[in-house]
Amino acid sequence: MSEDKKTLNRGLEALLGQTAQNQRSVKEVEIDKIKPGRFQPRSNFDNEKLLELTNSIKNQGVLSPILVRELGLNEFEVIAGERRLRASKMAKLKTIPCLVDQKQDQDALISALIENLQREDLNPVEEAKGLDRLKREFGLTQDEVATSTGKARSTIANSLRILSLPNVVLDMLSKGQIEKGHAKLLAAMDSIESEKLAKKIIKENLSVKDLNSLTTRKSTSRSNKTKVKDSDLINVEIEMSESFGHKIEIETKNKKSGKVSISYMSLDELDNIITKIKNKQ
Repeated sequence: MSEDKKTLNRGLEALLGQTAQNQRSVKEVEIDKIKPGRFQPRSNFDNEKLLELTNSIKNQGVLSPILVRELGLNEFEVIAGERRLRASKMAKLKTIPCLVDQKQDQDALISALIENLQREDLNPVEEAKGLDRLKREFGLTQDEVATSTGKARSTIANSLRILSLPNVVLDMLSKGQIEKGHAKLLAAMDSIESEKLAKKIIKENLSVKDLNSLTTRKSTSRSNKTKVKDSDLINVEIEMSESFGHKIEIETKNKKSGKVSISYMSLDELDNIITKIKNKQ
């Protein structure tokens, strides 16, 4: 078992309570008494896989009980097991085996997240939105979210950072057209650049390594362009600075355009600069 899986198992044990899990009895609950989970982080259900599960349930029944919480008299809500509930409805079952719990909203959301993370059912966007919801709705810090879900803080931070991407890029990620590794790199760019590169990834089938090399080359190129300045331009800056009495910098965008910057250290110096410019008009 991987370290991530061990961590998630420990998180689930902490949330449900290992002793409580062992002691909690399974009971048959009428399906029409169970509401869909409000805290279900997954938004997309694969119809083909759902149909496969339905056929399995028709033949063998529900092998693993779903986790629900009691909302009121004979009224329940799914915490973990939304797919099994949907497939059971499609299989025309009247009841489904359940573990009944008395969870508060925060614990219900955490359990739903962990259950899906353990099964690796969530795409990166669904996972990020679930973690963000946990953080926002219950006022948790990233450290508290990490502790609650049994994931490293850096993992939480990287997942949440993905949500800064434009919706069109998030859609590509949800559909599996780009990978989570791509998204982490794209999240460091502005919206226009990230969308442009996301389309390039799909068109040219770029790996995460390819994208990393591409962005590194671009970054190095921009850095070099910033550092290299023509010696004649430097001499002009020096002459203008001495003549004007303030540091002047010239930045060129191309051969015909650019900008001139005048530095000042106080409001008095700014007034002095304004006066000099007016006097030269």
